[in-house]
Amino acid sequence: MSTAAARAEARRRALRERGTDRLAKLTTSARGEDSPVYNTPGSSCLSRIGTLQPGSVSVTEKPLPNPTSNLENFVGEETYVPSPSRRAPSTSAFNPTPAADPSTWSQEQQMEFMRALMGAAMTPPNNPSQGAPPSITSPGQSTSAPDDPLAALMSSLTQMDPQAADAGAVPNPFANMGSSFPPPQTSSPPKPPSALRKLMPLIHLLATWCLLAYYVLVSEPRTAFAGQGWQRWADLAWRKSGAVQAVPFFWAFTTLQLVLHSWRVFSGFDTIQPPMLLAMALPQLPKPLPAIILNGMKYMQLGGAMLDDLAALVFALGMIVWVASWLSN
Repeated sequence: MSTAAARAEARRRALRERGTDRLAKLTTSARGEDSPVYNTPGSSCLSRIGTLQPGSVSVTEKPLPNPTSNLENFVGEETYVPSPSRRAPSTSAFNPTPAADPSTWSQEQQMEFMRALMGAAMTPPNNPSQGAPPSITSPGQSTSAPDDPLAALMSSLTQMDPQAADAGAVPNPFANMGSSFPPPQTSSPPKPPSALRKLMPLIHLLATWCLLAYYVLVSEPRTAFAGQGWQRWADLAWRKSGAVQAVPFFWAFTTLQLVLHSWRVFSGFDTIQPPMLLAMALPQLPKPLPAIILNGMKYMQLGGAMLDDLAALVFALGMIVWVASWLSN
């Protein structure tokens, strides 16, 4: 009885395990390869058929079919799962001396560059066995490239003019940088005015007063009636007097102005200095306009000088009338 019951119990257990295994296979096929049945090492359970008592019934172990082969049969194709690649451990953190960057300059090259920028003279080494200072070139660049602009700049920085070195002058390292471009046209700085040019307003004033004095003291009394004296000039202070005779003073004054202004023009005293904003805008204007503007400013300067002479002439006439009225009384 015990043997039959044990066999029946083993049979039921085997059927139960087989049904559980089929259910697990269906669930695994629906979930895919992420099911824990493939990840658990002990997921392949054994079907054991036998008695519970050792030695009574021989226990036969039947391994379950491979889940991967069941998945291939169910899906119809082979699914390849690549194994993750393992990176080689980095040794840069434990390397005390990393490789130097080939694009950086050494300490000597940096110091040489700073000395060249500061304009220091290259003194020869004390020891004759020592070589020349290292050239300021990048390790990745060729030292025999004559067309390299950086090498040309460095060579111009490190070279000095012997005459300038004797005089103690620091060379200009950027003097030849723009040699391929034409220099900009810059106007020469204005020269200080000469002493004669500074005295031109005084010369105009004295010439005008001398001409007026000649006509008042010499030319007009020759045509005036005798016995009137300064009274005819004193009458001009309060009425229009007909005692003062007409003389050709206008033409004489015009001739004097022509002589004075011609002297200014031919002596170069009529040069003008336009304002800063106008001087900056003149080169940008079309061709006729700058000449017209400059000539107009010159004529305005001449006209201003003529108005100054007229003002001096009117002031001198007023002083003559006032002195004549004081002398006549």
